[in-house]
Amino acid sequence: MAKNKDIEVRLEETKKTIKGKTYEVAQLIIGKKVIGEVLTVGAKEFEAFLGETDLGSYKNFDAAVEAIISQHNLHD
Repeated sequence: MAKNKDIEVRLEETKKTIKGKTYEVAQLIIGKKVIGEVLTVGAKEFEAFLGETDLGSYKNFDAAVEAIISQHNLHD
C-alpha cells in the first residue's frame, strides 16, 4: 500500500511585464521547479497558468492556486 507524502508548495511573489504592462505574479514552486503561476489582473480577477497552459480566469486567488495544484497532480 502506497503512503501519501506531504509535498511543500512555496509561493514566491514577483512582477512580470506582459505586452508593456506590469502584473503581480505568484509562482507556485515544488522543490526547485515552478509548477504554475497566478497572474493578478484586477481586484477580483486572477489568471492561472500551468507552464504555458492557460487554466482560465478565477474570482479569487485561492481558487486559482487550487486549479494549478489539481492540474499538476493530474499530469504528474
